[in-house]
Amino acid sequence: MAASSTAIPYPNPTLRPAAVFGFALVHVCALGAFVSGFSWEGLLLCIGSYYLRIFGVTAGYHRYFSHRAFKLNRFWQFCLAFLAQTSAQKGVLWWASLHRHHHRFSDTPQDIHSPTLRGFWWSHMGWILARDYEETDISRIQDMAKFPELRWLDRNQYLPTMLYAITLYLLFDWNGIFWGYFLSTVLVWHGTFTINSVMHVFGKKVFPTPDTSRNSFLFAILTMGEGWHNNHHYYPGSAPQGFLWWQFDPTYYTLWLGEKLRIVKGLRRVPERIREMANGAILANVKIGDAVSEAVSNAIGAAGDHLGERIDRLSLEWEGMRSRIKTSALQKLADLEASRQAGMTHLEELQSDYAQAVSRAGAAAEKRIEEIRAEMEKTKSQLADTLEKLVETARTLSECQTA
Repeated sequence: MAASSTAIPYPNPTLRPAAVFGFALVHVCALGAFVSGFSWEGLLLCIGSYYLRIFGVTAGYHRYFSHRAFKLNRFWQFCLAFLAQTSAQKGVLWWASLHRHHHRFSDTPQDIHSPTLRGFWWSHMGWILARDYEETDISRIQDMAKFPELRWLDRNQYLPTMLYAITLYLLFDWNGIFWGYFLSTVLVWHGTFTINSVMHVFGKKVFPTPDTSRNSFLFAILTMGEGWHNNHHYYPGSAPQGFLWWQFDPTYYTLWLGEKLRIVKGLRRVPERIREMANGAILANVKIGDAVSEAVSNAIGAAGDHLGERIDRLSLEWEGMRSRIKTSALQKLADLEASRQAGMTHLEELQSDYAQAVSRAGAAAEKRIEEIRAEMEKTKSQLADTLEKLVETARTLSECQTA
């Protein structure tokens, strides 16, 4: 398993013939469900298999391995990775590594699957078949790559899905293979891919993110909560992606149940300030109109884009280091970590104030918006500087420990 450290995608990516053939073959085999004839058992197998593996993608590939939104012991971590790979979307480290890259460069020229830059079908499925993105970049996923069992799964990326298909055949005969596996796999693929493609061009933009992410109740139903994509891009570390009570998110409900059963630990929830922002942003869109809201969101996003990318990059690097450094024993790191947390809290408070200011009209509100915007930029700059010092100090300590 080689690692490619480049952050900029290849300018003229080419498709892998073997990947294209395999992708097409699974679609052809899915037609066997219709050739073999309809049955209620087959339909229920298809639906059950779809949502089981969509959960593996949303809870496993996405919220756990990509964003560390909760904690598991090594046994359940392996089980979730295995379940995720039954979806036939390659290795768990490969998936999470590229998804972290997507968040760092979302809808910029370096994003490998932006529909606004490379077209809808490329963002939907072309990129996953590309030769240039075949390898796993371990540098982006070092916190998970330290587990040998996950490296083994990543190398044997199709073993879980093959075992899953064989099990379905042994239990349910041809209904199991055609309805439960092939047709379900095609639906799981396209259900997952819609988040990269459809959810960046269709739906409601509520939060002022610099990318084109959108929210959709319909796609939240189809993808067990992933349809709240704009919410997720605004606050990606949260286990729930539905921030408000009515935002349907069954992946989070299942994780909540896992927490009650003491399987899931450290479930990261949405801060109350963010919930208030979600309500405020929705009200603001109603009051000032979608066009004005979009213009304000784009202005804020453009102003802080470079700082946001810097914060995201350093935050991911720090998250990877934090588990290897005993912060409590090192006062300098402890002080910097406290400053980082204080900066994040202050930034969230400013964002909440901004949402409330946008919801009001008049010259006083406009003045307040400008004041908050300036303070947000100052806070982002300070936070980026703090993260820079934190990461540099952690690097130095890591090198000393290694030596």
